[in-house]
Amino acid sequence: MRAGLTPDADGAFRERRERAVDAPATTTWTCVADLGGDPGWYAANRLWQVRGVLDRVVGGPGNRGRPDRELRVDDPVDGWRVETVEPGRSLTLVSEQRMPGTARMTYEVHDSQGPDTDRSRLVQRLEFRPDGRLGQTFWWVELPAHKVIFRAMLVRMAGEAERRARADGTMGP
Repeated sequence: MRAGLTPDADGAFRERRERAVDAPATTTWTCVADLGGDPGWYAANRLWQVRGVLDRVVGGPGNRGRPDRELRVDDPVDGWRVETVEPGRSLTLVSEQRMPGTARMTYEVHDSQGPDTDRSRLVQRLEFRPDGRLGQTFWWVELPAHKVIFRAMLVRMAGEAERRARADGTMGP
């Protein structure tokens, strides 16, 4: 069974992606902590902007930006809100956009196991709890774009961490 294609026993659709990163966990975390800021969403930034405009049209918060500081619980990040944050380790956002259900996005950063401490692992977890049939239909309609965009977000975030590590000299060329 592939993650995200069928709901779990509690009715939620869940996905988990993981990527090895050639950068220390501290550097990888800086990319997670910047989510929604200067780098935007790391993938499909224009689509995220359009989604925010459409959300505002239907009464949602739209794109509110984010604070220009370290994120804290309850901070807005465009159409999302910080639900939990463990600096250096994990960030969970819950969507406040208009949709028939509740969406959560979590990024976790882990040190690599073993002697290679200059590497880290970046984990992306997504959850959607649909509200009834409309929510399930919503999930299936947006699933193809969702898969492409969120996979690209993870890949590009990891790539940015590696670029930052090279730039600050913590990793080789």
